[in-house]
Amino acid sequence: MKTTKTFIHSIILLLSIGFFVGCRHDDSQPQNTTKPKPVLVQVVEVKPQPLQSTVEVVGTIEPKVSAKIIAPTDGAIEELHVVENDLVQKNQVVGLLSSADRLALLGETQARLERVKSRTSANPDSSNNEELQRAKEDREYAERLFLGTPIVSPIKGRVIDKPIEVGSVVSARQLLLTIADLNALIIRTAVSELLLPKLKVGQRLPVRMDAYPDQQFSGTISLISPQVNPATRTGEIEVHVADVAGRLKPGMLATLSIIAERRDNALAVPSDAIIVKSDGQNVVFIAQDSVARPRVIATGLITKTQTEVRDGLKPGDRVVVMGQELLKDGMPVKVQEPKGKPLSTREGAR
Repeated sequence: MKTTKTFIHSIILLLSIGFFVGCRHDDSQPQNTTKPKPVLVQVVEVKPQPLQSTVEVVGTIEPKVSAKIIAPTDGAIEELHVVENDLVQKNQVVGLLSSADRLALLGETQARLERVKSRTSANPDSSNNEELQRAKEDREYAERLFLGTPIVSPIKGRVIDKPIEVGSVVSARQLLLTIADLNALIIRTAVSELLLPKLKVGQRLPVRMDAYPDQQFSGTISLISPQVNPATRTGEIEVHVADVAGRLKPGMLATLSIIAERRDNALAVPSDAIIVKSDGQNVVFIAQDSVARPRVIATGLITKTQTEVRDGLKPGDRVVVMGQELLKDGMPVKVQEPKGKPLSTREGAR
C-alpha cells in the first residue's frame, strides 16, 4: 500500500515538472507581432461645389405651323402640280379637283362625242357632221359649266404628306395634302405639375436627339399651358428648337433636360461610395491618418452620379470611393493616388 502511494506521488511530481517546463518553453518563444496589411483604397476630397439634379422629358419634333388640305366635295384629282418636299408659296394652286357632278357631265358628253365620231367616220354625210359639231360644243359647254375646284396652299411651306395621285377618287373631307413650315419646329411634350413652377417662357433647355446622339441642340420654351390635366397631373409645354442645317424632321424623338433642383455650395460624394446598412443608415468611410473611420451621413439632393451630404462630413474629409466594402473601423489603409499626379500635390493632399 505504501509502495502504491509512493508511485502515485512520483507520477504527480513528474507531471507537475513537465507542465512547468512546458510553460517556461512557451514563454521563451517570440510573440507574433505581424501587423495587418493595409487595404488599398482610392479617395476623393470633399469640397463645396455646385450640384443640380435634372429630369429628362421625352417629346416629339413637330412643325409649329402646318396646314392640312382636305377635299371640299366628292370627286377625283384632275391635276396635281407638286410632290413630297416641294416648296410652295401661300395661295399657290397645287392641283385641281373635279366634283362628282362635273365628272358625270363630262363623262356623259365625252361618251356622246365618241359615239358621234364613230358614226361620222363610217358615214361622213352632212347630218352626221352637224351632229359631231354639236357634240363638241356640248363638251366644251360642260367644261365651262362645271369648273374644277382649285387645290390651294394656305401657307408657305413644304409638302410633307401627299396621299393622292392624279386620277385618285376622293370623298368629301378626305386629306389631300399636308403643308408645313419646317423653319419653325417645336418640341411638344407634357411635364409634371411639380416642374411647372421651375419653368418660364424664354428659358433655354438642352436638347438631345436620338437621331444625332453625338450632337447637342438647344431649345427655348415658347409656351407653357395655363392649365394642368387633372387626370395625368401634367401640363403641356412647347419648346422652339432652331435647325438651320435642316437636320431635324417632324416626328423625330427628342429628350429635354430640365433642372429640378440646384445647390450652389453642396458637399457631395459619389453615390457608389455610400454603404447602406441593414438599419437604413448611410455610411461612408474616410481615410484619416492612414486609418479607416466610418461616418454616418444625412443625404439630400441626389443626381445621376453624386449624392449631397447634409450632415456627417466636413470640407477636406477624404472619402473612400474604392475598396470601402472591405473596411471596418480602425483598419489601416493605403491611399492609391491617381497616376501621373505630381508628388508635391500628392503630399499636399495628405
